[in-house]
Amino acid sequence: MYMNYYIYILFFPMMLISNFMIFLSNTWITNWMIMEINLISFIMMMIFDKNLKNELLMNYFLLQTFNSYIFLFSSLLMNYMSMMFFFIFLMNLAMLTKLGIPPFYMWYLKIMMNLNWLNLLFMSTIQKIIPMFIFMMLMSFNNKNLFFFNVLMILFFMFIISIMGLNQVNMKLILAYSSMIQISWMMMLSYLNELIFLNYFIIYFIISMNLIFMFNKMNFLNLNQLSILKFNNKFIYILLMLLMFSLSSIPPMFGFLMKWISIELMSKKLLFFMILMMIFNSLVSMFFYIRIMFYSLMMNFYTMKMNFKFLNFKNYMNNNFLLNWLMFVMLMIYEIF
Repeated sequence: MYMNYYIYILFFPMMLISNFMIFLSNTWITNWMIMEINLISFIMMMIFDKNLKNELLMNYFLLQTFNSYIFLFSSLLMNYMSMMFFFIFLMNLAMLTKLGIPPFYMWYLKIMMNLNWLNLLFMSTIQKIIPMFIFMMLMSFNNKNLFFFNVLMILFFMFIISIMGLNQVNMKLILAYSSMIQISWMMMLSYLNELIFLNYFIIYFIISMNLIFMFNKMNFLNLNQLSILKFNNKFIYILLMLLMFSLSSIPPMFGFLMKWISIELMSKKLLFFMILMMIFNSLVSMFFYIRIMFYSLMMNFYTMKMNFKFLNFKNYMNNNFLLNWLMFVMLMIYEIF
């Protein structure tokens, strides 16, 4: 236990610093070096994860290293103008694989299902920063073929992922599918407005952090375990419902506002087919968020009646007031700029 604590103290700052360093990098070689530092830091934290088998850890290391070297190889050879698009395409595939975007997602599900809750939070949020930044750099080449490839692939496989998530009962797998859907929205936003993309990412991170910390505290691993609440912990139950409402983009939650802003940006670019497909996929994926809420509600509806006078908002608000207001500030930044 203490060893795990000191490992996080040592390598978590290194992982954060590497994520900030990527914004200061302007060459492909430095991007690759920062990516490797970030990978080593995260793997060191995964080594002491008791839930993760050595076989899965080795698979993750080999997969990430293989894609890193594809990226390095392509960046060194992309100066050959006759094959420039080919190497940009390889770099794009490497970043999509690192992000766990379909169809390169099977490794992502296996790893997410076996991580502890803290590493799962890092994998689904912080570890997406560097690949997303490099992905945005690749989009700066303004290659129409690459744009249409990414858009069509994301729209098609986002629908498949939404369907696959409908029958899941494992909470970690549900969050993994949710992460892939949210990253797909962020990738679309990266084409349109980098500031809104950043706002979307921060809000998603805050919602995920609150949700995962709650699951960790209550030791939720399976959808069936939601019946354990039985309204004994009423505030946690209500907070869980609100977070699920936000992730499912039900108004007037922050998740809905960010998707509303995203659709507004797409409409200004006349991307109506993209809007239609994204809304349809969001409606499908909304089901496995709402299922969590209704499953818990129906399990407890006939056992106890809610009594709101026992709710204690003070303790939780002391810890999360600033984080929740930060989401509001992100939306205000959009209105200002």
